[in-house]
Amino acid sequence: MSQDLHDWLTLLSVPGLGPAAFSVLVQHFQSPGEVLRTSPARLCTVPNIGAETARAIQEDRDEGWAEKQMARARGADIRILTLADAAYPSLLRQIYAPPPVLFVRGTIDACADPTVALVGSRSFTPYGRDAACRLADELALRDITVVSGMARGIDTHAHQGALGRNGRTAAVLGCGLDRPYPPENINLFGRICETGVAISEFPLGTTPESHNFPRRNRIISGLSLGVVVVEAGERSGALITARHALEQNREVFAVPGSIYSEKSVGANRLIKQGAVLVQTVNDILQELPGALLQAPDRLVAKGAPPDLSRDEQAVFNSLSPDLPQHIDAIAARAGLSPSQALPVLLALELANRVEQRPGKQFVRKI
Repeated sequence: MSQDLHDWLTLLSVPGLGPAAFSVLVQHFQSPGEVLRTSPARLCTVPNIGAETARAIQEDRDEGWAEKQMARARGADIRILTLADAAYPSLLRQIYAPPPVLFVRGTIDACADPTVALVGSRSFTPYGRDAACRLADELALRDITVVSGMARGIDTHAHQGALGRNGRTAAVLGCGLDRPYPPENINLFGRICETGVAISEFPLGTTPESHNFPRRNRIISGLSLGVVVVEAGERSGALITARHALEQNREVFAVPGSIYSEKSVGANRLIKQGAVLVQTVNDILQELPGALLQAPDRLVAKGAPPDLSRDEQAVFNSLSPDLPQHIDAIAARAGLSPSQALPVLLALELANRVEQRPGKQFVRKI
């Protein structure tokens, strides 16, 4: 790890220096090292940088803390990324005041794939649990990374749904990566890191304090093309994530729930306010950037029969095992025209891998 990283961490150690001020200073002086070498008087010439912040940069920074963070990261197989690194997630880089430093365990490339966040209440119903698992399963089937917060409840089931399809999922923690929380998810944390990634802006050793979690929600939305609120009550933290998504110009989706359930008050209100109503994964895919449909290779999903042709794999993996879909929707996701998709569907039907329903609707056989 370089002196440059040491400079990033040293600047990060300054008490009270938040991501916005950090970004302003680095943009103005071109590097954290230059910020650290600049006099307080000159630092004060930067807009919104006051005398107290300038003094703290010179007097309260902790180079020893930076060295300890680097050593702890090496010992825990944790990578430290800065805004200057090419591997820093491009979507997250676009938000206002992105985290200047990320602590990463696992494969950060998981965030380079199309990403969708699934979030919801810690207190959930069986309906919410099943919706989270099913949507995560369908997204993973299409090689879309499922982003969530590894919290109890809906977040946990979203991660598990993606992993059940051998898909990739990204967990954003509100604590240090060496203090994964909640404790009952320690095994889930390990599974996520094996094929996906765990991310935190909080330094190693940070305990899971309650005020950390609303702050990390902006990262969940920032990493994602869209945020799906699966189930949320009146004051659910998932609504904070949805608000961040709107501020970051991301798509907001919500799964409708019973009008009699307090667990669905927040999600239903989002729909009333204009969020996209989600009944199936198609409702999400139709709102995502067209690049997803321009790359049919992404639809050759994990678990498809190996003896299928490329078009057959794309069509097979565009199908749901329980929701009949019209040929036009299937063809669009597979990157084919309806006239091209029809003979492929018929061949799969003859092979007993697809079942046709009335109205040119098809389902996949398990």
